[in-house]
Amino acid sequence: MKTAISPVLFLCGLLVSSANAHHSAAPHFDLTKTIEIQGAVTKFMFVNPHAYIYFEVANASGKPTEWRCELSARAALERQGWTANMFKPGEKIKVTGSPARREDNVCYTTNITMADGRTLGRDQRVTTTATTITTSAPTSQKATRTARLADGHPNLEGFWVSQGGPGGPPGGLGEASGPSGPGGMGFGPPGVNFAGAMGGPPVGPGAGMSPGPAQTTAGTAAAKLYDQRFDDPAIKCNPANIIFGWTHDQNVNKITQGKDEIVLTYGYMDFVRTIHMNMTEHPKKITPSTGGHSIGKWEGDVLVVDTIGFLPGVLIPLSGLMHSDQLHVVERFSVDNSAGTLTREYRGEDPLYLQAAYTGKDVQSLSAKPYTPYNCVELSGKNNMRPDKN
Repeated sequence: MKTAISPVLFLCGLLVSSANAHHSAAPHFDLTKTIEIQGAVTKFMFVNPHAYIYFEVANASGKPTEWRCELSARAALERQGWTANMFKPGEKIKVTGSPARREDNVCYTTNITMADGRTLGRDQRVTTTATTITTSAPTSQKATRTARLADGHPNLEGFWVSQGGPGGPPGGLGEASGPSGPGGMGFGPPGVNFAGAMGGPPVGPGAGMSPGPAQTTAGTAAAKLYDQRFDDPAIKCNPANIIFGWTHDQNVNKITQGKDEIVLTYGYMDFVRTIHMNMTEHPKKITPSTGGHSIGKWEGDVLVVDTIGFLPGVLIPLSGLMHSDQLHVVERFSVDNSAGTLTREYRGEDPLYLQAAYTGKDVQSLSAKPYTPYNCVELSGKNNMRPDKN
């Protein structure tokens, strides 16, 4: 049943429905409501982590009012054939979506109906030539790829992309575990049960989720201060941490391998990590950072990376699993050249915030597409700001 609301914005109606829930949309948009807004396009911001379409809607007096409605990330839309010039200024559109919780004239886009009647879904493929993410390199690239570098160590160099869903591989390809056991929903680091984030009003950090190891009293206290609606690192164009960013949204990563250092360039947020191969111990003084300080060594054909020196932060942004500056992460990278895969196993220990280790595994494949800069431009505005900062 449609309930009429103010004609000022030419809203065609308000439906109370079970909107399609997005893994991070519910805290920011009221997915129990559906609105339709008609207007003329003013601009299309084709950016990461979310593209936005801006359009003007005439109010009752004829004065234009600007709306902006969120879409998926540019990187995801490009894989479906979307381009930066697909919406022209002045073009008439109708947007179906859900209203923002804390800002007027903002919505979560479900569908866009063009002037000629065509309807585009939020993540719909728009051309027959568009290709989904390619998780394997062409045979010629595999054939010319050397299994080892001149120094005899396995060749990790190249472009790599996560197997599986938007946030990481589901099932056996990407597992994170703790007392709650293994799992994987494909959003964020695998192993998180996102039932608590699917629709309904905003909830407290971690409500309805089983993110892995239980937190200590100090960790629980830190989690109470974290609110994903306003504190999610993505709002600040930050990758959150070295575990989460490596697989998030299937962005293409790049590895550059040298004798004294190995550089990991994350496709998500353009985050760069340097693994120091010419050091056996961490410096006594480390400036804390999101990526910490990493030293690496070879154990046979496995690259073992030891990282400390983190700023306090969040391990899983959606659930609020926090970590302190005592976090210690050990990663083990191994490559299978015949399969064209790179496997990372990780173990994070934090005696201050976590009662047990946070462990998991992810698998990446050689990518047919190269790394391209993420170029984060955050446009969420007041909807992602605490009311006292509006």
